[in-house]
Amino acid sequence: MNYKSFLFAAILIFSQFSFSQDLISDPSLDENIIKKASVVSTHPFGIFFSRWQGNFQTKPLGDQNMSVNLESSNVWSPLVTAYIPNNSEDRNVVSQYPWHNREFRVDVDTLDAQTLEVQNDGVIKGLRINLNLPINSKSELKVGIRSFLLTGGKFPFSILTSDDTIEYFHENIAGGEDPFDRQLYPLNEAQIRYKDRNNRVMNINKGDFILSGFELSYYRYPKEILKGFDFNYGAHIGINTTKYNASLDLGASLNIMKGFQLKNKRSFDIGLSIGSTKNNLVDFQDDNMDFSNNTFLGYLETIIQYSFLSKSKKVRHSFGADFYVQTSLNKKSEFDYLIPTKNGTSFKSWNSGTSNLYNNNNYWTLMYSFTRKMTTTFYIQQDFTVNNNPDIQTGISVSFGI
Repeated sequence: MNYKSFLFAAILIFSQFSFSQDLISDPSLDENIIKKASVVSTHPFGIFFSRWQGNFQTKPLGDQNMSVNLESSNVWSPLVTAYIPNNSEDRNVVSQYPWHNREFRVDVDTLDAQTLEVQNDGVIKGLRINLNLPINSKSELKVGIRSFLLTGGKFPFSILTSDDTIEYFHENIAGGEDPFDRQLYPLNEAQIRYKDRNNRVMNINKGDFILSGFELSYYRYPKEILKGFDFNYGAHIGINTTKYNASLDLGASLNIMKGFQLKNKRSFDIGLSIGSTKNNLVDFQDDNMDFSNNTFLGYLETIIQYSFLSKSKKVRHSFGADFYVQTSLNKKSEFDYLIPTKNGTSFKSWNSGTSNLYNNNNYWTLMYSFTRKMTTTFYIQQDFTVNNNPDIQTGISVSFGI
């Protein structure tokens, strides 16, 4: 599937929803439910396996419900090679020096070591479709599919997430001139390249479409556990379907909500979600890429939301802020002896592709939703710590009863 086909399919789906506004009602219109799009970032590694997020519903929606999420994100880190010494003697030697000086303390050409090579460049377009299937008044199933397309991000298809927009923002508003060496390379290009420690290589080029996988979640909404709070817990299965990672993931999550009803049908809601994933519990092939060497990946998500009804009492408006943090893909202790090497071109963020694999991922998302016959959500997401998440991500989501 090329970019035009992907775009046509997305426009077709959204046009069908728009023309159905008067025919389909959103069963959550009058419910005390936090309105939230999918906020999982399009991390260039994370798109290849399952990652969970908060489910801030107080109960099953009652009817079958579908949500469609379109996202656009800019990823960037220049090509970098890093070495991981195999023997303890070499590890002890290099660990005595700062990470940026280690390449000068050993001969990496003769070093007994594993290697990592990472390069991220482009705008990733994501399409996620989820279907809610109520089982009874206390439980439901959610079935999802995720797919992605790597593009150069040229105007007008990537207005906020293009290289040009980001560099204009850096130079004129915040960040300074070329803070991440982006302008040392051609703008609006696209390639994701990764060679893992087992010398397996992944190349994603401009126009490549990725059917990443399917997800199945079971949520249980128990009776009141703590007065004034709503709880639900989830069990998750993810099936990854790419040639780079054909596997099964298993996860669990717990979600807690607290709502405050204000005057004039206004509300203020907060939510907290924690969860964990065991990636690659089952491998369907022997040559899966090594995207993470941590046994489990955990996450913590918090959200606040303020909602009110319009004067006509027919439209509900919601404004929200969401913070999401995920544990590092690689074991933090390994960074103590990691040896990143300069590529000869970059000099500011030359190490980020590999070094950030050892940092927790975290980002903020600002959202606005309006609900009439269905719920439409717009969001913008920012990774302030620049840990291989998109520099900026935008998205739109629609959810409706069927």
